[in-house]
Amino acid sequence: MPLLRTIIVVGAVIALLPSDRAQQERLQQAAVDAAQWTMTFCERNAKTCENAGAAWDVFKTKAEFAAGVAYDVAMTHVFKPHAETAATAGVETSSVIHRGTLTSRDLEPGWRGTEPRR
Repeated sequence: MPLLRTIIVVGAVIALLPSDRAQQERLQQAAVDAAQWTMTFCERNAKTCENAGAAWDVFKTKAEFAAGVAYDVAMTHVFKPHAETAATAGVETSSVIHRGTLTSRDLEPGWRGTEPRR
């Protein structure tokens, strides 16, 4: 489906391109000028690019801090209790193994399958 959609969009773009040679040259020159204008933005607006670079550095630092906090929380509060439970699973400390309030009868299935047909 994505391939068909891509083919339709590319076909529509090609169909909308001008067929007149003068219009084609104007469109090509406009594309070149737009690319040149975009590539030289920081040359024309040095202060804006400096501010954007500083803001990006602050954002990157905050993102690294947030990732570190998320990792620490995950390792200490999410994954560690499961690792401790797995490590102590072989050691029975009471008559009820860490299953909360479930009894052995609760863990048995309440249904049985039918006899296989012969």
